[in-house]
Amino acid sequence: MKKILVNLPTLQHEKIIFAWLIIFKRFQSAGWEIHVNTGVFVKKLPLLDDIYDFDWLTKEEREQLEKGKTASKPGFILHSLLRNLAIIGKSGSILKNNPDMIYTPSAVLDFVIYPWYLKLTGKKIKWVTTLANTVPVTDPGNKTLRFLAWLFFRISLFMLKKADVVFVHTPEVMDYAIKWGFDKDRLVLTGVGIETDLIWEAQADPRRDIDALFIGRINETKGIYDMLKVLDIVKKKYPCFQLAIMGEGDEVTERNYKKKIKEMRLENNVQFLGYVSGAEKFNIIKSSKCFWFLSVSQSESFGIALLEAVSCGRPAFTYDLPHFSWIYTAGEIDASPKGDYGAVAQKVIRLFDGGIFENKEGKKLLGKYTWEEAAEKEYEVIEKL
Repeated sequence: MKKILVNLPTLQHEKIIFAWLIIFKRFQSAGWEIHVNTGVFVKKLPLLDDIYDFDWLTKEEREQLEKGKTASKPGFILHSLLRNLAIIGKSGSILKNNPDMIYTPSAVLDFVIYPWYLKLTGKKIKWVTTLANTVPVTDPGNKTLRFLAWLFFRISLFMLKKADVVFVHTPEVMDYAIKWGFDKDRLVLTGVGIETDLIWEAQADPRRDIDALFIGRINETKGIYDMLKVLDIVKKKYPCFQLAIMGEGDEVTERNYKKKIKEMRLENNVQFLGYVSGAEKFNIIKSSKCFWFLSVSQSESFGIALLEAVSCGRPAFTYDLPHFSWIYTAGEIDASPKGDYGAVAQKVIRLFDGGIFENKEGKKLLGKYTWEEAAEKEYEVIEKL
């Protein structure tokens, strides 16, 4: 029986991300044993059955992780460093089950430090990881934090070259990795997916009052302030227009964002839904009239939330980012030049003037990108290591 150690030392949510569960379930179906390292404890993952309602933590374990949550980005950086130093210090106990492989489902620095350390010290353990996107220094936001994010990403890239296999999600990221000296033979393009079954089953709730929906991190790079500029214009024609925001951000960013909403007198036009997953997320998507995704980031790769909304048949307004060109080839999204929030606002007004809130071309993408397909590609590669 193969044993895999999944390295999630700074896990912040009590539920493991759905896409990771699909991959873990595929490993388990082959008889592999999975252990998860949170930096607080190492726990064997129980057999996955209902992955849509899977909660793997006891009350005590959840409380332990809650203690490690941080309210600010600088606080999280310090927390990550201390957590990784602690892991290295107790490496012997973490590896007591003699895993054959260490798996990092993300390439963020706090996930890759420990496996890089194991490879550096000559441990006979395979390392498999995922590089989903890049982190440019020119993205909007706090310049100091943006520089640190870029710096940590570059350190992470350096460490990732020790990995035996690096899964990438898009051709652009593949080209980027090759440009920065990665061994092409160790790179595997897997793509990503969406939760197709839940989209098929989702039902709109007519009681919900959502004119436009955004899903993602509450972060400057996601175009959250441009959305307010669009809303401010649209509100002049439709005073009761409702924008719903599904997602979370760090405490400081959320506080500043809500302050800006109040300054623009939009507090009666914005709903904060928080973090939503599973069937409820797709019920909300289908209950909205359109979807806004005004990311301005050069690091935007696949835009899973955008693909989910489009596949649900929601009209979607975006900026014209090059990363979307290989996915949306038949008018599934309505893209405007990056930063031209005025053009977006006029398109939204025209949509509501017409009163038809359906994306027929978008619905045709449902089933084309699935997590099960991505998981199968990963399994086929890992099984041969």
